[in-house]
Amino acid sequence: MKKVLFPLILFLIVSIFSGCGASKVQVNGRVVWTDGKPATELANGQIVFESAESRTSARGVIQSDGTFRINTEGPNDGVLPGLYNIAIVEHRPAPEGSTRLAKQYLPDRFYSFMTSGLTVNVTSGTNSPVITVEQFSSAR
Repeated sequence: MKKVLFPLILFLIVSIFSGCGASKVQVNGRVVWTDGKPATELANGQIVFESAESRTSARGVIQSDGTFRINTEGPNDGVLPGLYNIAIVEHRPAPEGSTRLAKQYLPDRFYSFMTSGLTVNVTSGTNSPVITVEQFSSAR
């Protein structure tokens, strides 16, 4: 009995952990201004993907050259294929010795999935979306 039961349990455990559903894929994109220049001013900000289909979210940090990599649970794990709404949150720490926030570059609408108007369809294979945003017109 033990000789039959052990391989069966091992098979079930391996099956569960190997997953039967879709595999995550890499998303390596970049954020640019409407003139096509990299949005370097958004460095250290967060870009967040949210899927209503799979009820998951994933995020990445915008690098100094405007590029980003999206992760769901850990470094370099990617996201499941599907349609995602996007929000971008600026990193705006107050300058040292000041109580005022740093200059704002994005209009407030980009901070919410509901108002940003940004979406991306992640497919199996290579995903290198270019996210185009406009600058805040009267930055403080």
